[in-house]
Order: sequence, then C-alpha cells, then structure tokens
Amino acid sequence: MNDPRPSHAPVTVGIVSKHHLVRIGLQAALTSQPHIQLVGEATGALDAEKLVARAHPRVLVIEMAPDIDMRELVRAVKASVPTTRIIVISGIEDTPDGAGSVSSGIDGIVLTMQPPVVLLATIHHVCCLRATMTVYDRNARSHRTPMDATRREDSPPSPSTPSPDASLTGREREIIGLIGQALSNKEIAARLCISSITVRHHLTSIFEKFDVNSRQQLLLRAYEHGLVTLRAYH
Repeated sequence: MNDPRPSHAPVTVGIVSKHHLVRIGLQAALTSQPHIQLVGEATGALDAEKLVARAHPRVLVIEMAPDIDMRELVRAVKASVPTTRIIVISGIEDTPDGAGSVSSGIDGIVLTMQPPVVLLATIHHVCCLRATMTVYDRNARSHRTPMDATRREDSPPSPSTPSPDASLTGREREIIGLIGQALSNKEIAARLCISSITVRHHLTSIFEKFDVNSRQQLLLRAYEHGLVTLRAYH
C-alpha cells in the first residue's frame, strides 16, 4: 500500500532511547533539518508503542538496549502502523547478530560510531523504499551484511535524473569520498598532499556542481547518486 502523504511533507520521526544524552544528540541532528519533524520520544518499548500509535511517525529511530525486546517491539510497531520505517542504532558489537534476529522488520541500521549524516541519509533512503521491502530483503538479494545497510548501490538514480558526477574530476571524487569519512579540510589536505586552500577551491567547485551549500547537503546528494559509501569508519 502506498503512503498517501505528499512527498513535500516533512518526514516525521520518533526517537526511542533510554539514554538522555543520546536523545539530546538525536534531537540536535534531526531538528537541524527543515525536512524532518520530530514528533516524540520514548525511553522504552511500551512508551515507543504508545508513541507510534499516537503520532504515526514515518520513521522510528531505536537505540538497541539489553532491556528492549527488539523482536517484539518491531512486531508491535509494524502491526500498529505498517508504514512506519524502523532504523536501529547499535554498537558494532551488537551487529549483525543482535539486529539480525529481527530481520523481518528492520529497514535500516546505523552504528553509534558513524557521523550524524549517516543517520540522515538512512532516513532519506528508507523513506524511498517500497512499502514491503526492508534492509534485510535487499541484503538477501545482494549477500550483504547489515553493516552495509546504509549503502545506496542497490538503488541507482533514475536515468532521467541528471547526475552531477558526470562532470566531477578524479580529484573531486577523492575529496567527496574523504568527506564521507568525516575528514576535515585540513585532514583531507594532509591525506592528498595538497594545501587547505586547494581543498576549499575543490569544494567550491563540487558544491556548485551539486547545487548545495554545506557538507551535509553534499553527502546526502552524493549518497543518492552512489558516490559515497556511508558505513562504519575505524
């Protein structure tokens, strides 16, 4: 069943975490985005079910915790509001086994070590999935693990959509890849053995080609076009 909400409407998101500092961090990342509307928070499974029933969020972001029965929570959320997408935030030690046990309902996984832009890109990605497809459906077809859940390679841009990557230089592609690793201009300059001023010049060109004005917007666009792989960085 297709989601009847108009595409221009903000993406409504609910947060589930028992850790106050985690909730504050998620609030900061989500409320900074004009296209995202935070509709509620929960500290446990029961509160999460009430939140979903009340607010019908488009996306529910859940931090894994030992005292949360993820299998039951995912089942309850999908039974209550089938269109709600579920993104799990987990430590690397919890992936894939912990999250994989509820493979029938999770739509995306973000590791706690990843930068906020990965969560934002994952929210965008899961909202574009068909109503019946989860991240594990995609992994099963491509033999990938949940740690690769935020990759966009299986959903290439439409041929009718102009792709900015056609005009990118090799150096610009390198810089985009390093931005995807959350490196600063100084770190990129050191990695490529060029000056920080040169990095800024390249970024100006890249921003113009993608019609963006921030690194965050650039990563979202580059992610959509399959130019970066948003995954755990060690």
